[in-house]
Amino acid sequence: MRDSRLAIIFLLLFASGQLTTGQTQYPKTYFRSPVSFPVSLAGSFGEIRRNHFHSGIDIRTEGVQGKPVYAIADGYVSRVNISPGGFGKALYITHPNGYTSLYGHLRNYAGAIASWARAQQMKKESFSIDIEVPEKTLKVKKGDIIAYSGNSGASGGPHVHFEIRDAKTQEIIDPLDFGFMKTDGIPPRITWVKVYPMGGNSTVNLSDKAVLIPVTGSGGSFRLMMADTLKVSGSIIFGIETSDNAEGGLKTGVHAIDLTVDGVKVFSQNIERFAFAETRYVNSLMDYPAFVQNKRKIQRSYVAPNNRLSVYSNVKNRGVVSFVDSKVHKIQYMVKDAFGNPATLVFYVKSHPPGNAENNLHPDHEGCQLFTYKSDNHFNRPGIRFDVPAEAVYDDFPFEYSLTPPVHGSYSGVYHLQNQYMPLHTWCTLSIKTDNLPKNMESKAVIVEVSPGNKFSSKGGTFENGWITTKVREFGNFTVTVDTEPPVIRVINIFPNKKVRKQSSILVKISDNLAGIKTYRGTLNGKWILMDYDEKNRLLTYAFDEMMKPGKNNFLLTVTDAVGNSSRYEAVLIR
Repeated sequence: MRDSRLAIIFLLLFASGQLTTGQTQYPKTYFRSPVSFPVSLAGSFGEIRRNHFHSGIDIRTEGVQGKPVYAIADGYVSRVNISPGGFGKALYITHPNGYTSLYGHLRNYAGAIASWARAQQMKKESFSIDIEVPEKTLKVKKGDIIAYSGNSGASGGPHVHFEIRDAKTQEIIDPLDFGFMKTDGIPPRITWVKVYPMGGNSTVNLSDKAVLIPVTGSGGSFRLMMADTLKVSGSIIFGIETSDNAEGGLKTGVHAIDLTVDGVKVFSQNIERFAFAETRYVNSLMDYPAFVQNKRKIQRSYVAPNNRLSVYSNVKNRGVVSFVDSKVHKIQYMVKDAFGNPATLVFYVKSHPPGNAENNLHPDHEGCQLFTYKSDNHFNRPGIRFDVPAEAVYDDFPFEYSLTPPVHGSYSGVYHLQNQYMPLHTWCTLSIKTDNLPKNMESKAVIVEVSPGNKFSSKGGTFENGWITTKVREFGNFTVTVDTEPPVIRVINIFPNKKVRKQSSILVKISDNLAGIKTYRGTLNGKWILMDYDEKNRLLTYAFDEMMKPGKNNFLLTVTDAVGNSSRYEAVLIR
């Protein structure tokens, strides 16, 4: 009896231990692969990207489009999303075991799904649709061909973007946890370490600047290239750049990062699953300035006060380590990939007590308005109003601002709001007062971001009482200009009175110089036609259907930009 009780206690403790590790056991055989060939990855789950984690895996399709894509299990199509950007043509299937699968960048849907999606587009007279599908409308069986692979949306080449989500919480889970790839034995690589002083009197190698150090090693064992021991003092945080190459050069992704100091764990992160609502916090996880400057993906072992990511655990003092003694300390990173292969980096730092407060090496920000993450921030100066809501930034900081004269083509000064090296999490409201803007140009005015060389990129805006207002999600340099140029329509394979019996489609390129294309509408003989819009290639495609009649057909395309400038192309086509 006593042995039975001990066994029960052991099992309870073991189960408790399993739960506290943050690892979830997922079904390994329930799903089949979404493709009929071995899964090879062009992109892995949780990759660090600007403004988001990569939310699934990118399956290579041998550089071509048109590969069959299969339902990974029984279920029903629960959402159809078609857009010029993003996932392009995407499909969501909900399965009875509590998961939803997503297939993106598709060329086209198959069978009944294709017919249903087209009917919705025709009904709404819109290429772009995003519709939740009733449960009994489009049922699928495991192994059904549901679509064909493509390159639609914001895709850099032919592939299938594939996700598995928790149907209840909509959290995205690494598909590799479900057995979609064979395991590999190749550990991750660690390529850089960065050590940051935090606050006054903190130094690295007697400087208030962060130090970036290359790493060398192989086979899961890494060390710093520099021979000297780092000197640190005060509050310090650490960061690393790490990546994973699996067998055959396939990227399976880094899941876990642990940091210990003198054998004590001070920071852990595990990107096994996350929610879309938190994905933009990646800008706080990474060294954002380093990414903007040179695309280096340093992951900081630090949790900012307004970083709401759920991937952290065992974090002491937000990852900030205090060095106030005169001892040598052992720093160790342990990194694991999606299959648990470990890589270790060990190095040492020599601590020394911080100097006096009056020896603060950090720049003086006296006169700057302090922006706080906890509350709304309102910045008002003559000619500008800038409202940054609570939780739009990740930490408190002194807001830097300056004004320079107008540049060619602008109708206000250039307002410099902080800089491009600090991220914004949520949308902020920016209003700029216009100077000498002609009355007939008010409806054409937009706020633009000014990049080097005085290049403009539109942020839109609404004009009222001499002010133009828009929403921005990045700091930068802003002014006001006007857009009076209509969009450009360039036909590729038609011309007036062309005989089109030997072709199967109409191809048209459309573009706009500034405000951006807002709408387009194609008709044949006065009736709306479905034109597929590939935004990245600025290409409209009309595949001939029942709307193209024998004989003469009047084709009309109208394209309008965001401030109302419009262009049209009309031609009689003979079939």
